[in-house]
Amino acid sequence: MSFVPTLDDDGKPLVCRAQNPNVSALFLETSWLISVVYPPVVRLRLGSSLAAGDIKEGDDVYFECHVRANPPARKLSWLHDDLPLVHNASARVFHSNQSLVLQKVTRRSSGRYACSALNAEGETVSNELYFRVKYAPSCRSGGVAVVGAARGESVVIVCEVDADPPAAVFKWKFNNSGETLDVAADRYTSNGSASSLKYTPVADLDYGTLSCSASNEVGSQLAPCVFQMVAAGKPHAPRNCSLWNQTADSVEVSCAPGFDGGLPQRFLLELYSGDDTVPRVNLSSSEPVWTVRGLEWDVRFRLAAVAVNAKGRSPPALLDDVLFRDPEKRTAGPRREIIRPRIHQTANVKEIMCQSQIALECSSGESSYDTTRPTRASARASVTVRHDISHSCATTDE
Repeated sequence: MSFVPTLDDDGKPLVCRAQNPNVSALFLETSWLISVVYPPVVRLRLGSSLAAGDIKEGDDVYFECHVRANPPARKLSWLHDDLPLVHNASARVFHSNQSLVLQKVTRRSSGRYACSALNAEGETVSNELYFRVKYAPSCRSGGVAVVGAARGESVVIVCEVDADPPAAVFKWKFNNSGETLDVAADRYTSNGSASSLKYTPVADLDYGTLSCSASNEVGSQLAPCVFQMVAAGKPHAPRNCSLWNQTADSVEVSCAPGFDGGLPQRFLLELYSGDDTVPRVNLSSSEPVWTVRGLEWDVRFRLAAVAVNAKGRSPPALLDDVLFRDPEKRTAGPRREIIRPRIHQTANVKEIMCQSQIALECSSGESSYDTTRPTRASARASVTVRHDISHSCATTDE
């Protein structure tokens, strides 16, 4: 007899019987219990007392991993989005026999779950079970957002929230330290996870704090999204730009920041050569300090320092005629390095500098400015500095 057992035959008896058909009550038989070895058969289910569609943040849940295997499984593992999920009491993740317990679930608990079992015949991964955790709305971007607008300027403020299911109701409020007002519902539009408000400040009292909150079937948003309305415009140009730490082919440019226009600002340094209108180098920084490298000898450069915010660019602070001399072309005589030209904001300052005649000579609106000791290896640079003024004391090479 040829017999191929299946998983269902495991543990059942196999009987061989001899019997005389004429004497039905008399027979001889022997039997063997069949042991069928096979890799684990695994099935994952959500706890029988739980409703999959009603799980929300803060609930306790459990999964049951049903395993059938011969020989018995010697290892049981859990997976969350294909990554191992280990026993972790601090994260409220517990393994108990063939169960996985998650306490006080959060939105990060959502995802695909599976269990796997291992025995001598192999390892099997269960079916994937998608687990959804519902939660009340929360602001998508943390912190206070600063929104700048001039008087009479209309801006559209977008309030975005994360929620499952999507937010059903949005509410806006305005506070100017004197009072808190509800914004009429016809002044904003809402669509799923976002609400948009068009706002136009016309007086000082229209600057303050706008807040937005949402709610869904799980509950209301705990902390609103906050927007700080400020009177804003383009930033002012950087001030007092100077050259520092000059080497043969590099220089550091340092400026003082001007008024930011009421908004966060960044700083750009653009380098031009000759009559170019497109910068050869464009550097960005959170502070008005840059290092320009790879400068060529005997080529005149122009540097423009600019501040930028959400409203636009400032006028440039210009450093004209930046020239690096080849050290081998120097002639005999005193050597002087010009590496710290200052931007002079007012005519009075320039007059004082011109009249002082201390390390500085002014003639026909031009000046020479010497601030460092001679060095053997460094190149010489000459610079003319302008900052939106028609009459300037400019530094030139001596």
